[in-house]
Amino acid sequence: MKHFTTDELCASFLLDGKKIYITPGTHTYAGGLEVTLEHSKAADNADYLKIHLKNTGDANTARIRNVRTLDLEVTTAEVPLYHSLDGDDCGAVSFMPRDFEVTGDYHEEPCGGRSSDLTGFPYFDLTWGTDSAVFAIGWTGQWSKDILKTDDGFRVQIGLVHSDFYLKPGESVSGASVLIVTGTGTTAARQNFRRIMREHYSPRTRLGDAMYLPTAIQCFDRYYAGAGNVRTDEGWATEAGQYEMVDCAKKTGYIDTLWIDAAWFKGGFLRGGVGNLGYDAGFPRGLRPVADYAHANDMKFVVWFEPERATPGTDLSHHEDKLLLQQDSGKTGIMMVNLADDNVRAFVRDYLIGMIRDNAIDVYRQDFNFRPLAFWTENDEDGRDGITEMKYIAGLYDLWDSLLAEFPHLLIDNCASGGRRLDLETSRRSVTLWKSDTGCFPENAERQQLTSTWSQNQGLGLYEYLPYLSCAVWEYDAYTVRSTATQGLACNFDVLNPAFDFAGAEKMLAEVNEMKEYWDGDFFPLTKAAADESVWCAFQLSLGERGAAYVFRRSQAEEKTFTLRLRAVDENLIYRVRFSDEELHVTEAEHTGAELAAGIDVTIPQKRGSLLVRYEVKA
Repeated sequence: MKHFTTDELCASFLLDGKKIYITPGTHTYAGGLEVTLEHSKAADNADYLKIHLKNTGDANTARIRNVRTLDLEVTTAEVPLYHSLDGDDCGAVSFMPRDFEVTGDYHEEPCGGRSSDLTGFPYFDLTWGTDSAVFAIGWTGQWSKDILKTDDGFRVQIGLVHSDFYLKPGESVSGASVLIVTGTGTTAARQNFRRIMREHYSPRTRLGDAMYLPTAIQCFDRYYAGAGNVRTDEGWATEAGQYEMVDCAKKTGYIDTLWIDAAWFKGGFLRGGVGNLGYDAGFPRGLRPVADYAHANDMKFVVWFEPERATPGTDLSHHEDKLLLQQDSGKTGIMMVNLADDNVRAFVRDYLIGMIRDNAIDVYRQDFNFRPLAFWTENDEDGRDGITEMKYIAGLYDLWDSLLAEFPHLLIDNCASGGRRLDLETSRRSVTLWKSDTGCFPENAERQQLTSTWSQNQGLGLYEYLPYLSCAVWEYDAYTVRSTATQGLACNFDVLNPAFDFAGAEKMLAEVNEMKEYWDGDFFPLTKAAADESVWCAFQLSLGERGAAYVFRRSQAEEKTFTLRLRAVDENLIYRVRFSDEELHVTEAEHTGAELAAGIDVTIPQKRGSLLVRYEVKA
């Protein structure tokens, strides 16, 4: 197994045109420039790096360019294999795999300043011979990754796209962070990485056993936004309407959270109200009565915010000279709240602390529905490319850290038009309850919206890297729910319909509840992600002596039988295996570990059907 030594873990930058390499520690240069490469280890095979730059002198520093937190050279005769994912695009290609041999130089960056948007994904792995390494990028902006061929191997460079600046006296900035987890072979490295993310770089490190993902009633897109041509209900976005949602949720037996999305503030989300600070008319007493009602019914409370954006005519837009960044070249009407400014950030922090405290909010949901890059670049001073972005991203982290310090049990939900900010630093501080905006719509043939298939494909890639993700479902049939449910689920059920089958929903959610603990295990994709309705899909969760596999026969798959080959089973033991079909009927069998590893045939008689296979060592 390859372990990188401290001497191999280098950062680099150009200082007045000269290439500088640094190893972990603090280094000082002429004029008082102090550069620190922070280094820590969560395990022997896990290295975390972050770069910091500070001007301790009396004058501006020399020109600093091309800040790379990692500039790693690997010597090998093997051609490295690259694996990563596409970013989120709210469609069929969201988080689809990218796999290829690195035979030439390769560059990647996200689209428009959000860290997992469309063209870039901040997690990837490289395999050369028997050695593998998984890399995570911690930068909630415009990062870059470059894999460069060298005469005797390859080089990995990770840093910022925009970094050509100088520092003023007393000024400091930080660059991207990088986590590297090594292993023998691709699968082992990814398994190690997911465990380390869960135990050391997620809210679990702070919350411990209190860490959970909610099974929530979340009907914004059904009753407020009217997505998928379903009816809207004007009474939903009111105090009384939310009481009714709590009452309906309790009838399902397993929904543990009330989730109110972007409809509580003056003007609302769809009517240009983002940037207003007060409550909509439907909530004349604020949200505290709703929170109290949810808590009295043993439910947590999630509330949506978008504190980084303002639209014309809103409360924040009237303070644009003090609070906001403008985009001169854009005609979107969007204004960006300037978290790079200490005073602005303090205003936002105090507002959010007051809202969370006064409304007894358990899960703070922060959304971010625009691409910020042009706002940053167009507000840089001459000769200081990247400085606004660096200060803004530092401000975002400071804001979240301040909220977590004020509310130690708070859970932050990280959203950005779906899953477009899924980098290491956001994952350390938050979870993702809405992995893609594909969850905003029901499955609909007229829209060619294959929500369940897209969710299956997203999971096959994302769950290898990230342990805490969920999204929304609109129906409660087994195929739909199993395609999306993890430790959590956002239920966009039509609970206000008098004909809604609460007993049917309860039966399905009981299974979701039973399966939550399995998601703390290892994840194995058993098929490849494919935008193809004629194939089967399967993945496995392993908790050592027990585990589960989810198997899906898609809507155009002609074969009724699939050979299921399980991973991480002991071939010398006997396992009790339970099969739960699309109607939740359960049958049982016994198989040796050797049989499960070699493959057992499972049958799903209907197209668009699913099977949950649970196994445990026979006592």
